[in-house]
Amino acid sequence: MQIPLRCYLTEFKFRLVYFLLSFSFSLLIIINHHEAVIFFETYTFLFINDGRFIATHIAELFATSIYISFNLVLFINYPFLYYHCSRFLNSSWYKSQVWFFKNMQSLTFVTFSVTLLLCYFLIFPYTFAFLDTWTITTVYAFKVQLEARIETYVCWTLQTVCLLSNIVYLFFTRITYFYLVDNMINLHLFFRENKKYTLFFICLSASVCLPQESFIQITFLICIIILLELFFLVTCLFFAKNNV
Repeated sequence: MQIPLRCYLTEFKFRLVYFLLSFSFSLLIIINHHEAVIFFETYTFLFINDGRFIATHIAELFATSIYISFNLVLFINYPFLYYHCSRFLNSSWYKSQVWFFKNMQSLTFVTFSVTLLLCYFLIFPYTFAFLDTWTITTVYAFKVQLEARIETYVCWTLQTVCLLSNIVYLFFTRITYFYLVDNMINLHLFFRENKKYTLFFICLSASVCLPQESFIQITFLICIIILLELFFLVTCLFFAKNNV
């Protein structure tokens, strides 16, 4: 009775050691190139406020560099972690479970990667451009100038990326759930009944949350409407397929 458990624990130990070694070596390599890592993290702020940051204590820059490196190493080693988990669990799973685990983990990685690229090259530049309009403001006889603190900036950007990626991931997970349960029939009926309310809520949210530039709001709304119509078309195809 102890031999299967011993083999199980031995394999788990070796795979854990392999992952920790990969994580440690990757962390050392990333820390050795900390300047490039910090430049990548602060690239979206480069053209605002001349790319200047402040640090309030001597260890803040080092702690920020470690924080960025740690998160980057987690992202880089995620496929390696997935490989070890899948190889460790596949022997005791059905083919359907293996398929589901593979696709969900692939969806997780792709969602986070796409969200990361969209945030750093599309969302953050417009957001910082809007916030930069408030950096120097004349209020009666006083001038208020904003200084960007690097630790706050890094924490805020990474937390925002994680929040947006989780929202997108939950959305696609819910879509997958509707597809597996009833092939999106109920989703199509719900979306058809509440389509106008959804568009109104999106327009209202965009007018409140986005910068007041007409080009940004119109472009955002056009993209959202196109995506919603494509999504509605997909649900229509599934609905028609199940009712023919």
